[in-house]
Amino acid sequence: MVWKILSALTAVCLGTACYFAWANQKALVEERKRETYAKANLEEQKAHIVQAEEAKKNRETQFATVTKDLETTKTAVLDTTTKAQTKEQELAVVQTNLDQITKIVNDLQKQIDDAGDIKALLAQIEAIKKERAEAEAALTIQSQHLAAAQERVTSLTNAAKEAEERESRGRRGIVDSDFTAKVAQSYTDWGFVVLNKGNGGGVFANADLEVKRGKEVLAKLKVRNVDQNSSVADLVKGSLAEGERIRQGDLVVAAAEQSAKTAPAKGAAGTAAPAPGAPAAPGAAPAAPAMGADPFGAPAAPGAPAAAPAMGSDPFGAPAAPAAPPAGGAPAMNSDPFGAAPATPPATPPATPTPPAGGATPPSTADPFGGATPPPAKP
Repeated sequence: MVWKILSALTAVCLGTACYFAWANQKALVEERKRETYAKANLEEQKAHIVQAEEAKKNRETQFATVTKDLETTKTAVLDTTTKAQTKEQELAVVQTNLDQITKIVNDLQKQIDDAGDIKALLAQIEAIKKERAEAEAALTIQSQHLAAAQERVTSLTNAAKEAEERESRGRRGIVDSDFTAKVAQSYTDWGFVVLNKGNGGGVFANADLEVKRGKEVLAKLKVRNVDQNSSVADLVKGSLAEGERIRQGDLVVAAAEQSAKTAPAKGAAGTAAPAPGAPAAPGAAPAAPAMGADPFGAPAAPGAPAAAPAMGSDPFGAPAAPAAPPAGGAPAMNSDPFGAAPATPPATPPATPTPPAGGATPPSTADPFGGATPPPAKP
């Protein structure tokens, strides 16, 4: 009887041991499955980290390229500004010479009324008038050159402002209000999507986007990684309704509210800067940049000219003429109005040139910028 009881207890113990062995085997299988899943998830995270590092390097390279382009544009603007300042100085010299010629013409007209040698004075007046016409033509040419240089400065300044604005929006992650893209690949279960546009399509990191289907906003996105032709955006938690899924081909637009707020630009004096491309007042001439000033705020370049050339100097590089007569005294008869030494009259007066057929007056050979003028023939 005892051996039956012991046999029954042994059978119960064996059954219990088999049950626990079977349960432990099943738990072991589940544990190995979780281990395999954890390893796969770790490898995927490592791959994501590598992709993020590559995207970061690409972004840094693009930022360096934009910075280099900006510095090149600044240099071009500075060179054009220097050329415009040189043209302004040349224009001031020509204008001064024109004013001097006008004053001489007025003085000679007064001398005609008082002098008796009318023919000689008339000949001298005609010569000065021709010099004045030549000076006015030179002034017109210099004005055209100055206008072209100022237009070039304005164009380069606007280009620099646009480059700075694009760079600023890229740093803050603000896309254009009319930006559109498509969902290339959707991973709703993983909380992100892949867009069919990247840096080349106007996408910036940390940009706020919306997924629309028809007129309804389906979900909100936050751009994480950006490549040249594609980008990865995370799904904002709570923005996608339960049961909804983002599908391939869904429209992606700029969010109505951007998280990065833009502060209004301030001018040098603390006032709001004018909007780029704002029209000038009607009839107002374009403002010339200050002498030696950098439109980007840099200090004046060393050695830049600070004053216009001395009165009487040639704007085209010719040697300066001798000093003008003392103030208050009218120039002597037959003297050069620009200070050149008077020429010694020849023993025999030069013959008066015969005008060509048709009554046309021969061109003047007088130098309007300091050359010696031969004295008129005496009657």
